[in-house]
Amino acid sequence: MTQHAHTWTIPLTLALLGVVLLVGGLGLLPTVLAVLLTGIYVVYSFLRSRRRDEDRPISNLMALFPGHLLLLFAISTLDAPDTLASLWAIIPAATIAYDWIARQTTLPTRRRVSILLGLYAILWADVIVLLERTIAVKRGLTRGEELLAAVAFGLAGSLFIGLGIYRHWLTVKE
Repeated sequence: MTQHAHTWTIPLTLALLGVVLLVGGLGLLPTVLAVLLTGIYVVYSFLRSRRRDEDRPISNLMALFPGHLLLLFAISTLDAPDTLASLWAIIPAATIAYDWIARQTTLPTRRRVSILLGLYAILWADVIVLLERTIAVKRGLTRGEELLAAVAFGLAGSLFIGLGIYRHWLTVKE
């Protein structure tokens, strides 16, 4: 992350968290998780922006975090958001872990990429499931419609994750 990018992403992230907390209806546990993990993300982003690393992650997942907060916002507007909002906590944890592992030059490349593959798949599977469940609940889909939505999201998500995994493996071979 460049110093320039740092100047607007951290305030944007904090503003989005504020909107989630003020407008959404999160319970205590998801609120604590969102504040804690967003705080860790902000501190990690700040510290990372002060270093000049040569090794860059295969995917820049850190830049997507404000969008992940928008997903939390959508979840927080549900009638009973706490379960899905608590599962959202996987996203910032996996995002930070992915970025940190990607920059660990002491790990052998294959081991590092294997860990990155797992984190990448976990993160995006979580995003896809949370997005599907949020849409299904918000729209009040019938059981049959929920099944169709789950299949559609599952197929599209599997393709997306599969292509990401393929991209990671291509990087190892370079």
